[in-house]
Amino acid sequence: MNVLASVGIGPYDTAWLTAAIVLTTPILLAAVGELISERAGVLNVGLEGYMLSGAFFSYFVAWKSGNLALAAAAGIGGGLLFAVVMGILTIEARADQIVAGVGINLAAIGLTSYLFDEIFGSRAQIVVPTIGALQIPLLGSIPDFGSALFKHDWMVYLAFLSIGVAWYVLYRTRWGLAIRGAGELPAAVDTAGISVKRVRWLGVLTAGAFAGLGGANLAIVQVGIFHQEMTAGRGFLALVAVIFGRWRPLGVLAACFALGAADALQLRLADENQVPGAVWSVTAGIAAVIVVYQLTRRRPGRPRSSAVPALGVFALACATLAFIVPHIDVPDQLWRSVPYLLALVVLAGAVTRAHMPSKLTLPYTRGEG
Repeated sequence: MNVLASVGIGPYDTAWLTAAIVLTTPILLAAVGELISERAGVLNVGLEGYMLSGAFFSYFVAWKSGNLALAAAAGIGGGLLFAVVMGILTIEARADQIVAGVGINLAAIGLTSYLFDEIFGSRAQIVVPTIGALQIPLLGSIPDFGSALFKHDWMVYLAFLSIGVAWYVLYRTRWGLAIRGAGELPAAVDTAGISVKRVRWLGVLTAGAFAGLGGANLAIVQVGIFHQEMTAGRGFLALVAVIFGRWRPLGVLAACFALGAADALQLRLADENQVPGAVWSVTAGIAAVIVVYQLTRRRPGRPRSSAVPALGVFALACATLAFIVPHIDVPDQLWRSVPYLLALVVLAGAVTRAHMPSKLTLPYTRGEG
């Protein structure tokens, strides 16, 4: 019996949980690398291009060799290819990071589309082998939840473990201190005898490697095919996740899972012509938890966020709709846009410079303050 379904929360069952974890993985892989890069002071708007390049080259190598480990490495290499270009432009040539990132996205779309047309344009759709699930002994045998949580490919486990590794590196190692310093006080890092350029190069290459692996996850794990612009904005979602997570590893994990869960939900509700009551209930509960959290963490004397009352009203409205369950015809296109609408809400309400690395997007020249 499906435990989640039996307690009456509609589409939020173990099938949804499994899909949420799978769909979170490529976003989380890209976001972990981007977190390191942004803490070092480099914003990779070209993250979408890194992922797209990783998806194509992993697919190509999987087709040519049949070796999935080599294909995953090729995905990492595809991400690193454009990360090197990003580093040359922004760290060495001091170009504007946002402009360079947009250019990389366009270049990645152009390169992968051209290569795909040249190599596969005259062929029928080729499906390559995909990386299979790896069940964790004992844990994978837990009824209902075992297969949902502990029966996935190795990239899923790597993505979630990388959050713990990122936390440890950032807050418990000398290199982590240097990474955070490069994004906050690069002059202090320079004074300590550590090259700011080297630290920022490390951040950019980390972002490229992880994003390339995230793209490989799409091509050689989830679908076994490649099509033009198949990343479908996931690189931008990873950027949003880093902002939503306030540049902290656990916050980034929560943000990525929220986006992946929203994507899984839209797949479950694609055939629904109205919003189920369970969706309103869960949305109201999440909004209420956020309101309580904001109220309890507010320090005395600090002004209350203007978003809290609005969020409280939203929670109350959702709770009311959960009981009424009005008949609202919802087009398929709206369901498919749920993750991106959530990203827009995040960008509208979560961007504050109080948590942003102070030197993010700003080039550094030795001797500057």
